[in-house]
Amino acid sequence: MIIAGEASGDLHGGNVIRELNKINPDLQVIGTGGSVLEAENAELYYRVEDLAVIGFSEVIKIYKRLKNIFDDLVGKLDTERPDAVLLVDYPAFNLKFAKEAKKRGIKVIFYIAPQVWAWKKKRVEVIKKYVDELIVLFPFEVEFFKKEGMETHCFGHPLLDITKPSLNKDEVFSHWSLDPHKKTISILPGSRKNEILKHLPLLFETVDEINRKQQNIQFVFPLASTVKKDVFQPFMNETKADVHLVENDTYNMVAHSDFALVASGTATLETTILNTPLMIFYKSSLLTYIIGKYLLRIQAIGLPNIISGKLVVPEDPHFSSPKKMSKDVLKYLEDPEAYNKIKNNMADVIKNLGNTGAYQKTAEFIHQLI
Repeated sequence: MIIAGEASGDLHGGNVIRELNKINPDLQVIGTGGSVLEAENAELYYRVEDLAVIGFSEVIKIYKRLKNIFDDLVGKLDTERPDAVLLVDYPAFNLKFAKEAKKRGIKVIFYIAPQVWAWKKKRVEVIKKYVDELIVLFPFEVEFFKKEGMETHCFGHPLLDITKPSLNKDEVFSHWSLDPHKKTISILPGSRKNEILKHLPLLFETVDEINRKQQNIQFVFPLASTVKKDVFQPFMNETKADVHLVENDTYNMVAHSDFALVASGTATLETTILNTPLMIFYKSSLLTYIIGKYLLRIQAIGLPNIISGKLVVPEDPHFSSPKKMSKDVLKYLEDPEAYNKIKNNMADVIKNLGNTGAYQKTAEFIHQLI
C-alpha cells in the first residue's frame, strides 16, 4: 500500500513503483495518489486532489473529511493486509498512518523523511517508534537521523534524474508562441487548487505592476497536472500584460526562462536544479504565519534555503505586496551582479543533493525488504 497525498508524492512514489514493477511485474499496489501512480496500475482509493491541504488553519476546515479518508484507509489495512506500507512525504497524515500499520505488524517504509531537522524535531521520536525503514533525499539527513539513533538510507535525490529540459529554447518558444526577444518570467503558483486560488490575486497584481514598469517582459504560468486552466481565466481576462498558460511542459519552460516566481514547495528545488534564478513566495493564513514564525521558529520556507541553512535564494514573506514583489523581481532582472549571485548560490545547493539513479536504487532496496 502506498500513501501519496500531494502531486510531488505521486511523482516520486509513482516513479519508485515504476522501477519496482520492472523488478517484479506481479506486484500489486493499492492506496492513494495521482496520474503517475495510476499509470503504474495502482488501485487508488483516493486521489491527491482529495488529500491536498496547506497550512494549519486549512487543515481545521477539512478535518472531518480527512478523518473519514484516514479511517477508511486504516480499514483497508485490515481487509487487504499489504506486505508493506510505503508512505511518501505528507508527514502529518502519514506518521499517524504509520502508527496504525505498525500496530498490525505491517512493515512501514517512509520515503522522503519529514524535515524534522528544520522544524518539528519532536517528530523524531514518532518516526523511531513507528517507521521500520527511513529513506531520505539529502545526504546530510543521514547524519542527522544517525545522531538520533536511527538507521537511515539515502540513494540520492530523484529530482536530479528527472528535472531537465527535453527541448532547446527555440523549440519551446516556437511551440508556445513566445517572443524570443522578450525577457521571460515563469510563475509557479503551486499544485493545489486552494493554494493557487490564494496566490493568483497577488501574482496577477504583481504581473500588472511589473508590466507597468517594464513592457518588454512576457509571463508564463506552467500548469501542474492537477491544475485546470479555467481557474486562471478570470485573471487572464483582466490583465493587460503578455501572459501565457503552458500545460504539461514545466521543465522546458522554466529551464528557458530568465527568472521564476515560485511558491514554496518541491518546485523551488526543481527550479534550482534547472539553474533558473528564482524568488520564493508564499501567502499563508495569518494563523499559519504566526504558528510557523513564533511557535515553530521557522526561519526559511524554501527548500534551497532550508538545505543550505542560509538564505541563498530570495524569499518574499507572508505579508508581501504586489509593489514589493515587482520591485524585487525587477531588481534581479536589471542587476547582473545580484542575478549571477543567485545562480552561483544555486550551484552550491545542487552539489548537496547527492548522486543520480535514486528511483532505481530505492526500488531495489524496497524489493529486498518485501
